[in-house]
Amino acid sequence: MSFALIRKERRMNIRFSYRKIDKNEKKTLRETVGEAAAALEEILGSFDTDATELEGLVERHSNRTLYRARLKLHLPGKTLVALEEADAGNAAIQQAFSELRRQVERFKHLTTNDYLWKRPRRRVELRSKLVGNDDDREQRKGYVELVQPHLPELYHFIRRELAYRQSLGDLSPADIRADEVLDAVVARGFDTFSNRPRRLEILPWLTGMALSILQEEVEAHRIRERRVSMEAFAPTDAMDISDDEDTRMYEFYQPDEVIRMEDIIPDPESDDPEQVEAMRERSLLVHGILSLLPPVWRQALVLMDVHGMQESELAEILEQTPEQLQKLRSCAEAFMRDWLSQHIAAEELDRVSTAKLLGSPLREPLPEELQTEILKTIMPLE
Repeated sequence: MSFALIRKERRMNIRFSYRKIDKNEKKTLRETVGEAAAALEEILGSFDTDATELEGLVERHSNRTLYRARLKLHLPGKTLVALEEADAGNAAIQQAFSELRRQVERFKHLTTNDYLWKRPRRRVELRSKLVGNDDDREQRKGYVELVQPHLPELYHFIRRELAYRQSLGDLSPADIRADEVLDAVVARGFDTFSNRPRRLEILPWLTGMALSILQEEVEAHRIRERRVSMEAFAPTDAMDISDDEDTRMYEFYQPDEVIRMEDIIPDPESDDPEQVEAMRERSLLVHGILSLLPPVWRQALVLMDVHGMQESELAEILEQTPEQLQKLRSCAEAFMRDWLSQHIAAEELDRVSTAKLLGSPLREPLPEELQTEILKTIMPLE
């Protein structure tokens, strides 16, 4: 019995060069390049044409054991660039090709307008877990009745936390919106409702999930930021890009919902225009300071003093002991007052309680169309 090995005919043009690398090592690196290029071709699909060209450069630094791999992939209407450094030539090559494959996958999504469906797809995935039959209709109805009263306050807490995160650059407006976090919380809550901690009331339980979802988004944002993108603006000669330019390439995004500090503070309750303006300025200053706090400090202070959450419940969702929680809250309060003392006279500051400085949470109703979307479209009861 004989077997015939059928190999896909290569159409991608490859030009690779090596600098300051000896003959024996070059042979090994060429094998690595060949394997990595074959893996790249596998995901190119319809983009693998005669017009597709891959340029590569592997070089070794002369004064130390450090290798740099640069790749430039020319596709119809797009040039993708990857640059990686490592202590070994093979590692630098593999890392550069891995980054290039990631960019190819993203470009394929963009060219098919897949990015326009990112959010709807996320919602569909969440809702698919919730699609049931008539047998669980009462269960879904009971869940809606439990969570619905808490959605407005939860939504405004999410907007507040997003404002802090966006102001520091932990999240961009393009990463996730407040309504998407609320979507995910309600859907995840239904999916895990039977396993929820019985000692937690509904609002603290939902708030804990909101914090987890936001932290997941922050970590994903950090990963994207570490992988400095060169997709949007490829330099004229990417093979000769300088080290300074390497660190200045960022992904381009179109802002969605930018939440300003002005959007998360309630209107002052006063008929005196001057007093209203003074209170608004103080509130903006306070919330600007809160955004500088470590997240768990801020959350301990805001959820206890603004949202009135019980210490035992908050300690559980923040994964702290009651003693640790009190210490976090005290540190946050001391930090806030210390900063405020630079802008407000000490005598005046001493007369104002922390609760009054922080203000009450917004009591605006949840937008009707958003509530309808979450409660009826995500979990249709009919």
